[in-house]
Amino acid sequence: MNSIASIAVPISLVVCGGIITYKFRALGTILRVLGYMLTSLSIPFSNLFSGLMMLTCMATGVTVAAYTSKYSILKYGSASLVLLSDLFLISMILVFTSQYLIELVTFWLLTELIGFFLIAYDYVVKGDTVALYAAVKYLLFSMIPTDIALFIILALTGFEEAFTIPVKELTPDLSNPVILAIVIVGFFSKAAIFPLHFWLPDAHSIAPAPASALLSGLMVKMGIYGFYLLSFYSIDKSLAVSLMLFSSFLTVVYGALQASLQHDIKRLLAYSTTSNTALITSTLALYILSTDRVFVEAAILYTIAHALYKATMFLDSGFIELIAHERDIRKLGFISRVSPIETIAVITTVLTILGMPPSTGFIAKVFLFTAISKYLDKSWIYLATLTIASIKVALSIVYNVVYLRSHYRENTKLEDVEAFRSNREILSLQHYVFTSSLSTYVVVAALLLIKYKGYPELELLKKMTAPLLTSTVLLIVLSVTIYLIIRSSGKGLHKNEV
Repeated sequence: MNSIASIAVPISLVVCGGIITYKFRALGTILRVLGYMLTSLSIPFSNLFSGLMMLTCMATGVTVAAYTSKYSILKYGSASLVLLSDLFLISMILVFTSQYLIELVTFWLLTELIGFFLIAYDYVVKGDTVALYAAVKYLLFSMIPTDIALFIILALTGFEEAFTIPVKELTPDLSNPVILAIVIVGFFSKAAIFPLHFWLPDAHSIAPAPASALLSGLMVKMGIYGFYLLSFYSIDKSLAVSLMLFSSFLTVVYGALQASLQHDIKRLLAYSTTSNTALITSTLALYILSTDRVFVEAAILYTIAHALYKATMFLDSGFIELIAHERDIRKLGFISRVSPIETIAVITTVLTILGMPPSTGFIAKVFLFTAISKYLDKSWIYLATLTIASIKVALSIVYNVVYLRSHYRENTKLEDVEAFRSNREILSLQHYVFTSSLSTYVVVAALLLIKYKGYPELELLKKMTAPLLTSTVLLIVLSVTIYLIIRSSGKGLHKNEV
């Protein structure tokens, strides 16, 4: 309970900020951002996974908090979305910082309930039945299976132990094949992995953009966290590894292929989420198989990289939807001419997940491929995982290029450039998206600081310090160069049009 008490003040700031945002938007936003920044300072890093997820929630919360207040006004005419999204993120923070099982289950259920209302938000405020359908689908195929898995673990643990023994030190007997399969499928449903993956594209594409950023960036990681905790319990390892690898391999390829074929920017991002969470799950399966902690490190770092990447991309999708009133990539392609800053933010974010140094994506891929390469001569399973990961990297290039075509495409026709450029209220959202894109690089500095505070698990980072610093300078120069090219290109096109 100490962890919860220690973040009482930051949470109070966030909640108070959310309430007064209705009347005093600027002051409310400042309080909310300050509250999220303080959360990372309030929790001791006793558990590397939960500690780094706290860092990720803070980085995401700061930008989403500032973005949501303005987005909600612009799209819905009120700040009604603000407090709901804040409560959603706070409940997830409490899930990742829970010391005991009863806390974990309580805040997990609360997070799912708030997530339901976020997905159904357009139904609540506008009567959109499609949003209600997506929310019910989420309820049936994400909430219920995960809740069953959690209650099975709670029942096997015992009520007293759930209050007194730290969640990682519990010893529930999950060796029964049927029970283990039910629990694993339950966590599959939360991480959107085959066979319970199909709820995610509807839910994450229908929800408001800030909610999608939190759902896709953070909430699905609760399923990953569930697999991480599962690795400490008494389980049939061969069955767990077989189920996790089989389902994750299918989902990695299926999700990436579906993302490459989408025309709706939000559905593209949603399908890519299933592919990425599946790859992280396969990495944790290799940890269960080998017991080598390097796979946990790779999974954690990839989780952080994807969370920051996906949050930024969904914020960008909200910007595009507001400025262009369109989500079909085939009808877009002019965003770079309206907002070069927004396009630079998206390019740097895409480079993150593709592994551009010094981003979190680069560090995650170094850890991931280093971990797999250590065991290539041990079993065909590691070679198969390496093959799937390589296919995933190749397909991620494809669907990210497809997404970028919403920002820039040759021979696009823009009827009235000035009409878009003059909408300063919507254009101001670009600064929040740009800040969010920087978080994928700023978090690297935080990781280095955490390593130097005495976490031997991140020892590899020490050797990477010099190249990371050098690549930072080069990336800044590259970003400025691309920005100048896009800006000059946009001016030239504009002159020709008008």
